[in-house]
Amino acid sequence: MDPLVKLEDLMNRNFPQEEWLVDRILPEEAITILSGPPASYKTWVLLDIAIAVSSHKPLFGKFKTSQAGVLIIDEENNPRILQKRLFMLQATADLPIYFSNSPGFKLNDENVDLAILNCQAYGIKLVIIDSLVRIHASDENSAGDMAAVFDHLKRFTVKGITVLVTHHNRKPGANRSYTGSEMRGSSDILAAVDSHLALSRKDRQLVFHQTKQRGEEELEPFQIVANIDKYSFAFEYQGKLEVREDKVQAIQNAIVMLLTDNGKLMQKELLALLEDTGVKTNEHKLRTVLGAMVAEGVLQETAGSGKTKLYSLREVTPNE
Repeated sequence: MDPLVKLEDLMNRNFPQEEWLVDRILPEEAITILSGPPASYKTWVLLDIAIAVSSHKPLFGKFKTSQAGVLIIDEENNPRILQKRLFMLQATADLPIYFSNSPGFKLNDENVDLAILNCQAYGIKLVIIDSLVRIHASDENSAGDMAAVFDHLKRFTVKGITVLVTHHNRKPGANRSYTGSEMRGSSDILAAVDSHLALSRKDRQLVFHQTKQRGEEELEPFQIVANIDKYSFAFEYQGKLEVREDKVQAIQNAIVMLLTDNGKLMQKELLALLEDTGVKTNEHKLRTVLGAMVAEGVLQETAGSGKTKLYSLREVTPNE
């Protein structure tokens, strides 16, 4: 049995300060998840991060980077699309960026062992995965299944390798973004990562919300713009975003989080839990909000006992 560590010994240890591959965005030797809806430029952002880290240039012209080799495991796009996007992002062929040559990559002991060996052989310190749903066959709504998935990813961080992985959001409605609770699957996904960036897009304007940063205080929301023409694509930092969350948005966010943790709930149960979490509403307003979220496709409504109705998050297919 391992010996115990005394509180005095722990308090007297000198731990190094938080180190970053991308300042305040990607902590070193940690797992970061980037989530967003479809067509929100997630893959473009990943490629831009790979270029910035491998070339030791500021991300978005704003966030300092530490130079490192990068491995990209892309299960979303074919090589032709990746090549075109890298040309448009002004990547140069001499950058230490590598790609997995094994289509259908899945997280298992053998594949992780091989990936770690390649990282060590090529001086790779950042593994980028697009996307989480493509690299496992587990139930993303099961806390136990997702814990096993992240155990595989943590094997990279134990070896000093940073992991950045994308994940899909539930379908939003009426252009709303459920920041911090919008990711599909078990709430244990957010609990398992060290850092989370939620991405939303309107036209060419992108907004980032950092909902979790285990080692530091979260960044204030910021926005970037995509400058695009026929031959080039570049992101430009636009500054911090002033966020004013209205009451309806707060109720919606809380409902999504409660249903993520509890599955199906009656309106009466939701009302009580909302009050417990400090979100003030009433029966009439809650009924209106629930009806709107059902109409938008965020929630589904099923019959309960008697005349009661049960509300749950709408199930989404992997391709949605």
